[in-house]
Amino acid sequence: MKILRNTFFIVIVSASIIHSQSSSTYTRNGIGDLNYTYSARSLGFAHTGVAMFNSDFVEILNPASWAELKFTKIEFSLALNGVRLSDSNESGFYTDAEFKGFTFSFPISQKYKIGFAAGIVPYSRISYKVVEMTESTESIKSNYTTTYEGDGGLSKLFMGATYKLPIGFTFGASGEFYFGKQTYSSLVEFTNSSFVSAEYELDYRSTGFGTTVGIITDNFSGLLNSETISNLNFGVSVNVISELSTDTSLTINPSSVADTITSGGTTMKIPIRVVAGISLVLNNKYNFNLDYIYQPWSQYTFSGVNTPNLRDVHRFGLGFEHALVYQPGRTTWEQIRWRLGLSYVMTQYVINGTDITQFGTYAGLSFPLGVGNTFDLDFEYSFRGTTDNNLVQENFFRINVGISFGEIWFQRVQK
Repeated sequence: MKILRNTFFIVIVSASIIHSQSSSTYTRNGIGDLNYTYSARSLGFAHTGVAMFNSDFVEILNPASWAELKFTKIEFSLALNGVRLSDSNESGFYTDAEFKGFTFSFPISQKYKIGFAAGIVPYSRISYKVVEMTESTESIKSNYTTTYEGDGGLSKLFMGATYKLPIGFTFGASGEFYFGKQTYSSLVEFTNSSFVSAEYELDYRSTGFGTTVGIITDNFSGLLNSETISNLNFGVSVNVISELSTDTSLTINPSSVADTITSGGTTMKIPIRVVAGISLVLNNKYNFNLDYIYQPWSQYTFSGVNTPNLRDVHRFGLGFEHALVYQPGRTTWEQIRWRLGLSYVMTQYVINGTDITQFGTYAGLSFPLGVGNTFDLDFEYSFRGTTDNNLVQENFFRINVGISFGEIWFQRVQK
């Protein structure tokens, strides 16, 4: 109880981390880079797990995965990001940290596979800063720099539960509230003091509701008559978001006086997301996940208008984990979970007629801190983009740190 209470304080403190640049101007399009999962464990799994029941972790890809929770759990995750940005002329390395969210979950009924989970996690993130230098001209007799900067994104607050259907499927659903602020600014600064610098800031504040529903099949390994295959499950989830109400404002800051010149309201339409996958367990210790994610970002609209620099997302992820079934007497080393993963993404970005693709590699481990408690550490290296056609190539280095606390609550003691 004391551990769980203290965790709430840690989460609140962590949420105050200030974001700085972690990506390129690609995130200027749409709602920025997308988050598919939040936890450190999921990162090492290449963000897969739509078909896997999780008894010790909360996976947000598919709410049906909460059906086999064993403990009351609190989990939270932090990320340390590094990115090297390169164009045809120069390159730079940038770092930042971000709070990846937290979840609270507990089992209700083992017989009916009822589990409950709630939490707050990021859905997307915008983060870029670009400085452009311009020399004086006949019309503007001063050198000046223009700084383009974007920050913010969308987050979701969710709450959901699971239930075992009589037809051999486990069903899960969550209700979700989406909110967030996206800020885009331009700052013009002149070297000639006779010119006045100016800043333009465009803000979007979005709110709305959504839901994620999913199913995971029963274990099909018995149909294969194999002693090696311990579990074989298939899973599908669908995420639907209503049109988000969005308040807009444009502010001009000449010198030291701020003046909001326009404000109003509009709508933002986020396209449906479909995730499908397979989970395979060999010899009760080797877990394999293969997931496919589809989201038609060509259908994204803001104020009813499509964005020309967006296309449909196709993401393929393959994750592997070595995890022995817990047994008393096993050493700490034997209880460590090891993970590896690979991913290929046809991202939502198409810039100057060039499709932006991303490749990722992942690795990680979960270190036991006692029964039901783990410390998770996972790494990612991925790259996307190109330096051709006036574009930017990005090389990402990420470290996710997570802690999962578990205790037995709400369960009857058998007499």
